[in-house]
Amino acid sequence: MSRQVSLANAAITVIAMSVLLPGSAPAQDGLSQCLSEAVQGADGSVTVGELRADCARKTADDVGEVKPDTGPVYEVSALDERQAALEKVEGRPFVLTPHKPSYLLVTQMAQPNHAPYVASTGVNEPLNDTELKFQFSVKAPVWRDMFGSELDLYMAFSTTAWWQVANDELSAPFRETNYEPELFLRSVADHDFLGMTIAGWQLGINHESNGRTEPLSRGWNRIMGRLNLEIGRDLAIQLRAWHRIPQSADVDGNPRIYRYLGYGDIRAVWAPNKNTLTAMVRPTTEKTSFELTWSYPVSRVFRVYAQYYNGYGESLIDYDFDIERWGIGFAFNDYLMSQ
Repeated sequence: MSRQVSLANAAITVIAMSVLLPGSAPAQDGLSQCLSEAVQGADGSVTVGELRADCARKTADDVGEVKPDTGPVYEVSALDERQAALEKVEGRPFVLTPHKPSYLLVTQMAQPNHAPYVASTGVNEPLNDTELKFQFSVKAPVWRDMFGSELDLYMAFSTTAWWQVANDELSAPFRETNYEPELFLRSVADHDFLGMTIAGWQLGINHESNGRTEPLSRGWNRIMGRLNLEIGRDLAIQLRAWHRIPQSADVDGNPRIYRYLGYGDIRAVWAPNKNTLTAMVRPTTEKTSFELTWSYPVSRVFRVYAQYYNGYGESLIDYDFDIERWGIGFAFNDYLMSQ
């Protein structure tokens, strides 16, 4: 019922705008009519974001061309398109949707972190510079529209692994694997702010560990918040901040981790002409770490994917080791994917 009311309100709002803002009427009429008709035939499982994105695409010929003196036109953002596409499938049985990018890369390190493995292997420099890195990350809704509100409860799981696939001396081990389950509340309601759009926020509990025993055990728990901002059609900014839940000294595998991973990071995502470029910056008291990525579709399923990382904390075992790594491979998805 709450979704149906929301859909009706959305249609009424758009229709009212087309009447009150005659300068934009040519662009808005088609969108208003589409939304009005869509609301009448929609069931309770359809969201406002889905209808808005579908109608924007259907009326693209009308709103895509800006003519003199026609006023502003409605343009759906890449972030809106992604959210609408995800919401279409999230309610189906047996379906998990992307959380972070999932990828497989062949990588090269400037200098591996040998120290944690010397004692266990008995080899002075046991690691190869080249290894495979892969990440798999999914999420699923636990409770949509909690108590009739715009809040949704989600769970997510990500795993990232570093595989010494060509290290025959150590029998090609997985050097490090990080596991990251999350539980978070989120809202995807839009709000205008200083010329930008707040496109949603998340707040939840995050656990990350490598599942190892001492002396290689690493792990921490955080309260984490995310804020997503839209700037124009193809640019989005994700702000993350976290607070570490304290651990006693006898079980803390990451002492003074805040010095190396700080208290948050900023990621810019730009998706022009089917490309996706990201830049992540994480300021800390030791060194500012950063990550750069690029991807481009080569089929409906795969994207060529390149990544460069420089700084601390690429993995938990390396939280206090300065890593420089570059790699190339393929990804199944990215943060934004403009089509």
